[in-house]
Amino acid sequence: MDVAPDDDHVVIDPSVLYVGTPAYLVVTRNADGNPNVAPASSHWALGRMLVLGLETDGQTAANLAERPELTVNFPSSDLWRHVERLSAVTGRDPVPAAKADHYRFEPSKFELAGLRPQPSEVVAPPRVHECPLQFEGIVRRETPGVDPGYLVVEVEVVRVHALPELVVPGTNHIDANAWHPLIYSFRHYFDRGAEVGWTRKSAIAPSAPDLSDVPPRAESVSAGPAATSASLDELVRWEAFGGTWAVLEATRDGAIVSLCRCDGGEEVSRITSDDPGFIEWAAKQLVCP
Repeated sequence: MDVAPDDDHVVIDPSVLYVGTPAYLVVTRNADGNPNVAPASSHWALGRMLVLGLETDGQTAANLAERPELTVNFPSSDLWRHVERLSAVTGRDPVPAAKADHYRFEPSKFELAGLRPQPSEVVAPPRVHECPLQFEGIVRRETPGVDPGYLVVEVEVVRVHALPELVVPGTNHIDANAWHPLIYSFRHYFDRGAEVGWTRKSAIAPSAPDLSDVPPRAESVSAGPAATSASLDELVRWEAFGGTWAVLEATRDGAIVSLCRCDGGEEVSRITSDDPGFIEWAAKQLVCP
């Protein structure tokens, strides 16, 4: 394969690595029964599980150690000021020494943020009424981070609430064009931009994309030791044996399909083809369920 001859990047040492993830408000229950709400942004999702990165010295971590239930509430972009009101307060009393210079104790964080608690249906902590998307969850595992300042918290989502205008009518799918999460990127807040594409797994995507204006790649689509020439029949056989696959690319020059283990893990091989019929099929998989 061709290698770019020049490196047009520079080496930097940023103080944070938040390249851009949705902010969320996590609500837990204090020992006295009152709710604690705190802003966060470190998380990822897989299946019905959320993995949260939470500070160890916050009230959220203290509450979860004794009462492992919570709600994760995703604010829309217009709520950024409400979220930011919580950035300098903590529910811990006394304030931990590491936070003493930048935080103050606040027992009524919902009121401070101008938000309202809303009863949950499965867990004890309430939801945040103003957030269009709300998850109720139960902590299944907590793991100390490599850095002692944070915990990796694995949460099973047991109920999801969404405003009706976010849901595609007659389905359980969120309308991605209607959902505007609050994006936290390098300590700034953003709305999401315009849609530029979609994956083949989308259940609400339109038709296949028009690839007529896609420029050809500089290198051959069959280049590389992992690439092998095969047909759609080979893909069918792979699937019959329980393997999984994913279309990596579909251009005017050809299509590349990754063949993976049955658990969706590492790539075992690839199918590449410049057959027009295979390219047309692969392009449709990029946008169809």
